[in-house]
Amino acid sequence: MNEALNELVLRLRTAAQAKTARADVQAILKEAVADPESFASQMPVIEEDDLILFEDENVSIWYCRFQPGKTVPPHNHKVLATIAVYSGAERNDFYERAEGGGYQKSSEVVLSAGDVFKIGPNAIHTVGVASAEACCGIHVYLGALTQVERSLFDLTSGDALPFTEDNYYRMVSDD
Repeated sequence: MNEALNELVLRLRTAAQAKTARADVQAILKEAVADPESFASQMPVIEEDDLILFEDENVSIWYCRFQPGKTVPPHNHKVLATIAVYSGAERNDFYERAEGGGYQKSSEVVLSAGDVFKIGPNAIHTVGVASAEACCGIHVYLGALTQVERSLFDLTSGDALPFTEDNYYRMVSDD
């Protein structure tokens, strides 16, 4: 990590410990990506599509890059999440339980460079790219995301599957 990213991570770590953590994290991310081109120019080159920048019991801070033509399977977080996009555009499709089983799409949110968005702990969503280029962002979770028992969802059957690496890669879809 470079100095600018280290400073952002430190600020987010501090904010995550406050009583007003959700609002504080959102404010820091809004400030950080207010000029998305400047923020992007300060980011180091990161080879991975997902990289944990920091995690403890209070907060998980991830760098996330989503590739065009791929959609992350339906999942939940079980903790509060705040997403800041600084390059490209991210599409979040949200789902709710349908009558008779399965899930139905309830809403869609497209985040462009400079946008910040909060997601509740029980939300079920997929993530895809709504731009020609990859979408890059910082995702902040108020809790240790890698330690949470989360689920992936089969939208047709309504089955909830454990969020494992094998299940995840089996369910990633090509657009």
